[in-house]
Amino acid sequence: MLEFFFSFLFLVVILNWHLTIYWLSISFFMLLFTMYDGGEYLLKMIMILLSLWLTMMMIMSVSGSESSNELILLFMFVMFSLFIVFYSKSVILFYIGFEMSVIPILLIILGWGYQPDRLDAGMYMLMYTVGFSLPLLIGIFFMESLYVVSSFLSFIMFVIAFLVKFPMFGLHMWLPRAHVEAPVYGSMILAGVMLKLGGYGVIKLSFKMGDLFMKYSEVLIIISVVGGVILSMICFIQSDIKILIAYSSVVHMSIVICGVFMMREIGLNGSMYMMVGHGLCSSGLFCVLGVTYSRTLTRSMYMNSGMISIIPSCSMWWFLFCSSNLSFPPCLNLPGELSLFISLIGWNYFMFFILLFLGTLSSMYSIYLFSFSQHGGACSLFSFKMMNLNEMLLLMLHWVPLNLLMLDLSLLNLN
Repeated sequence: MLEFFFSFLFLVVILNWHLTIYWLSISFFMLLFTMYDGGEYLLKMIMILLSLWLTMMMIMSVSGSESSNELILLFMFVMFSLFIVFYSKSVILFYIGFEMSVIPILLIILGWGYQPDRLDAGMYMLMYTVGFSLPLLIGIFFMESLYVVSSFLSFIMFVIAFLVKFPMFGLHMWLPRAHVEAPVYGSMILAGVMLKLGGYGVIKLSFKMGDLFMKYSEVLIIISVVGGVILSMICFIQSDIKILIAYSSVVHMSIVICGVFMMREIGLNGSMYMMVGHGLCSSGLFCVLGVTYSRTLTRSMYMNSGMISIIPSCSMWWFLFCSSNLSFPPCLNLPGELSLFISLIGWNYFMFFILLFLGTLSSMYSIYLFSFSQHGGACSLFSFKMMNLNEMLLLMLHWVPLNLLMLDLSLLNLN
């Protein structure tokens, strides 16, 4: 598989020579993959490689009119804060990087957002992420002083910041608003990496507080599964495509929360499959939506209907990513969902009936998204240019690793 990714290097040098340094960095981390057998080091490598990959594609997604040194500097700041999070061994440094990662996303939303409501969305995101992370800071000081109270309150104190980042049902209200107001590259880093900070933080913290997680995680698992079913039904009443994709991210993360908190090997591996697969799939959906929005200037499902008769190449990518969103093989989401469902049913047999609804509804809203946005009658006044080579390469770099990584799942096993 490494040879396949290296084969894209020549294309990128020709089309975007300034991205060559990113390809070399990604290639270096791919080689480091083979040096670790599993555990925390492999988890760091996976997250760093995903961050590098998506940051490169964020730069590719920036249009010529939006490109500026300030925006590239913010991308570098995102990578710097994520490197602090993934490389730090100290819990305090981890917290600093965890909070720093919010700043560039906030500036991207405020400076390059689409609507005047971006000010409210940015403050909404800031209040949620920073406000709910203050109990974590207090808990870290207790941890450093070797005084951790074994109670449900102390458990919530440590995990509430990560549950907001996931985000968990009930704490998710900031995410749809942030996605709607963010530009394409802002939504890519939000869905691709920022949501995974919650999973990484819980797994990292479980090395120190695994017993506390095992004792009090039952309530969070039940809320997450039921919340995933409710949010799947909410997806069917959305007319804004971007809000629908944002809610689908919360649905996928709801079962990742369950897999992480169950503290079982199959659940942890399934969570890792799902986090990497969702990072590529959801980022690809936002990219193909950005391609459509740049031509129609609307995110309405009704105004974008009939695109298959106007831009069939774009509809092909809509089909590929919508099918990946419903875990169609050989997408990486498929082994992730199967592992997580098996883990949940093994945890409690009654979960089978809830997962039956969750699996059905989460597949149906992806079919609903593709059918209503691509089929139907198109407005005859629309006349668009076809997709260019840079856009096709950007979408291909999302879809190819999303479907090739399933060929060797041992790369993502944490055991």
